[in-house]
Amino acid sequence: MTQRIIKTPADLEKLIAFLRARKHPFTIDITDGRDRSAEQNRLSQKWYAEIAEQTGEDREEVRARCKLEIGVPIMRDASDKFRETYDRLVRPLVYADKLALIRDTDMPVTRLMSVKAMTKYMDLVHQRHAEAGIDLTIPPDKYAFNPKHGVKFQDEKEAA
Repeated sequence: MTQRIIKTPADLEKLIAFLRARKHPFTIDITDGRDRSAEQNRLSQKWYAEIAEQTGEDREEVRARCKLEIGVPIMRDASDKFRETYDRLVRPLVYADKLALIRDTDMPVTRLMSVKAMTKYMDLVHQRHAEAGIDLTIPPDKYAFNPKHGVKFQDEKEAA
């Protein structure tokens, strides 16, 4: 399946050329707006790498720490089912074991989030690390990361 995001007249022209070159028959689905979740995911992955580079931490440690300290509290507030399961199985563990569980099992936290919850997560990840003096990429459209157009911007542990 091919997906194209049309943001500019040039993007539209490229799509038209692509469609003209296609062999018939084919089906097209058009959706208004954009897939913010994919854009947010790309940006969060970039941020984990940038944080790791600037702090000397392992990228997977950064990812697990952000998910545990920032993502888990958001999901505990957003989902009764998540909170009940997390509190029963994970919350009794010591911090290092929680971190290892999230890191080593790729425990779903951010992938369960709505776009709105992921926006909150991203805001908190940026805020926490900016306060520590870490530069993170802020694209022109705040959470629409395109690896070709990055711009630099300087700018809860209780539930975990």
